Amino acid sequence: MSKSKSMVVGFALGTVVTAAATLLSTPKAGKEVRKDLKENMDKMKSTFSSIKRDGIQLRAKIKFTNRAKEEAMQETAASTIETMDEVEQETK
Repeated sequence: MSKSKSMVVGFALGTVVTAAATLLSTPKAGKEVRKDLKENMDKMKSTFSSIKRDGIQLRAKIKFTNRAKEEAMQETAASTIETMDEVEQETK
């Protein structure tokens, strides 16, 4: 399992455990607890949406960077071959 996937699973599991502990130990009335749970669910949905959006942006940046790296490596290789050919011709 990748680190980012492990982190998301850990975050989700921690959220569930915290919610369960809160429900079991809360001194509030049921109506208040439901209201708080709804608010927390809305916050959690917003957080997950933000994480997903950031992940998609990061993935796009990584793809772009990898393409740029490949192009730079190809240019460097071509330049090196040209230089080697020039040196070889000069030594003949």
